[in-house]
Amino acid sequence: MDDKGFIFTADAALALVVVIVFTVSIVVYALLPVYQGQDHQHLQALADSVLATMEQDGTLRDAAVYYANNNSTKAQEILTASLNSLIPNSVSYKMTMNGYNPPALNDRGGTVATDVATGVRIISGPREGWLGRSFYNLKEVGLMQQDTNVTTTLWNFHNWLTNFDPWRTNNHLQSYPYWGYSSGSYRDISFSVPNTTTGNINWARFIINSADKNNGDSYSANVVINNQNYAVPRNSFQYLYTYNTYRFYNNRTLINPAHLTPGTTNNLHVQYGDVNSYDDMAWFSLIANYTVGMVVPQGVVTKNYQFTDFAGLAYPGTQTNRVSGMIYNLQTGGTSTFTNQPNLRYTFNDYINNHPTNVVNTYPFVLTSVPGSSYASAIAIEKEIDNTDAGTIKDAYVVINPYGAVDAAMVEVYHPPIGGNPGYWSRVFRSDINTQSGTDTGYGNLPGVINLKDYMDRGYVNKVRITIWDRVPGNDFDLVGLTNCYAVVSSSKLPIWWDEYATVSDQSSTTQISKDITYEIRSNETKEAYLFFSGGLDTKNVRVTYTSGEQLYDGPPPYILNLGELDAVGPKKMTNGTAANHTYIPNNYTIRVRVTSGAGWESGDPYAEIFSGTRVAVIYPALEHAVWSTSYAPTAQQAIDEAYQALMDRLKQYGFERIDQSLVFNESMYTGDLPNSIPVRLDLWTY
Repeated sequence: MDDKGFIFTADAALALVVVIVFTVSIVVYALLPVYQGQDHQHLQALADSVLATMEQDGTLRDAAVYYANNNSTKAQEILTASLNSLIPNSVSYKMTMNGYNPPALNDRGGTVATDVATGVRIISGPREGWLGRSFYNLKEVGLMQQDTNVTTTLWNFHNWLTNFDPWRTNNHLQSYPYWGYSSGSYRDISFSVPNTTTGNINWARFIINSADKNNGDSYSANVVINNQNYAVPRNSFQYLYTYNTYRFYNNRTLINPAHLTPGTTNNLHVQYGDVNSYDDMAWFSLIANYTVGMVVPQGVVTKNYQFTDFAGLAYPGTQTNRVSGMIYNLQTGGTSTFTNQPNLRYTFNDYINNHPTNVVNTYPFVLTSVPGSSYASAIAIEKEIDNTDAGTIKDAYVVINPYGAVDAAMVEVYHPPIGGNPGYWSRVFRSDINTQSGTDTGYGNLPGVINLKDYMDRGYVNKVRITIWDRVPGNDFDLVGLTNCYAVVSSSKLPIWWDEYATVSDQSSTTQISKDITYEIRSNETKEAYLFFSGGLDTKNVRVTYTSGEQLYDGPPPYILNLGELDAVGPKKMTNGTAANHTYIPNNYTIRVRVTSGAGWESGDPYAEIFSGTRVAVIYPALEHAVWSTSYAPTAQQAIDEAYQALMDRLKQYGFERIDQSLVFNESMYTGDLPNSIPVRLDLWTY
């Protein structure tokens, strides 16, 4: 809440190789940082993770065998297939092994590097014997519909309503008893419900605050949604707490899902009753759950990680450096208070540098010296994301559903120790950083969906922490909460084509913001091209065009758009055919996503936002390369037999019930010519 007037990596390798390793010795060399800072640290950790994974799954050893047998083409094929699946398409790479040529190289077409990281690892060569390799030359997999239940905040207000006209004048809500207000009557606030697979909403609820700044009682309210009345009598407002002379109340009400219309504009307004000149509204949130669907290749495993709901408020206690406050349960409305608790007050810098664990999922806490304010009432939740058995990570994101008087947020990912390097935290999003000038230090920059794909470490357990806070320049230490937050990770152990292109989170100083996304259609066999959208919680309209001007979409904010279908019925720039039956034209395309937000009085801030959850996903039925398994043995036939059995086991694990034996190919190579120690160097750089 602010008294001012203006106010949804290291991926690891493709786990396709089964290797029996007899002896392994690893030496991790000192690394060569060129630029310091968090971005460089993340790039360095990526290099270490890629090397570790490619050694563990046998890719490096297999490539060395091919190089030593003068088959550099196959060696490059193995290395580039693994590197392409592990390294984001924004990062260039070059891998060299023991002086063999040519190296595995992909410069992504850039010119001048801005950040460089180098990892070096020495692997031991296999003992004298034979490498057996068994291939399943499958060219493509089937596709299937994947439905997902999602929860999003459809609308959110965070501010004092009396900070805006006309409520700032005369007797405030007593003189102007509507939100919104126009010429003595109400004025609707438009909001959108995304299209759903089922055509219905699964559930929805709103929460509304009542505050009296002179120790008074709550008002009554009538919340009108699409001309349906939800009356909230005074005695239905739950008393929360008092700070100085400010008394805070809250009501939570379930909405009949039939009263919301997906895929179009909906309307709401609030009429206040029993008001006096000290009454005010500090927050209003509307949250819904619905089902969306998309087509994905078979063999993609999607895992959901649900965070614990948490809400409350904290304020300075009566004893020095102690904190008092309240914990709130959105599901039951239950509250519990705490008084003068120690270790719940941190400077903002101390919090972001040391990541205290005693406040996670446990207590609200007080932050001092926060960007844009002296104090803040904050909460934090955290969830482990287990990627130990994940395949190549194709998509990963976190959905954040704040409610109450939330003014700012931060999303961080913890990376565990990898390759001898210590664990560390990466900042993925922070309201005051992912913003432009003139936004009151990122006030109201609250994400819905943040992309995590490049922050996940396959083969390890990451942690995602979400911190939100209410800025407190005065006496209003307000309720902040997070509900139905979850992370989603989609991965595959098959070499499936699934390309992703995300935008960068940003907030403008006006009610409009635009971002361009360039993506590639690699083949006319492309199955789908989707645009996932994530904008501010007060987004009114989204317009999607090619940068050359042709329009694809102009309407209420969606959850997902099928770009191929929209192009087929519109400009036909990317496709040939109809919406129901079209093919894609291989090329690079750039779309522009323009977001228009509501006015300040509607949401609490007059700024537009777009978040990294806005991303294009291009999905193919084709496989990047054949599925294979390897094995080492004293004889060529034994090596082939063991590799073949490992391949059969692997394919069954992937869900293949009927294996076409005509697509299985076997080969063996002698391994006795390899040196005992093989140095491997990986250079990564960005432009």
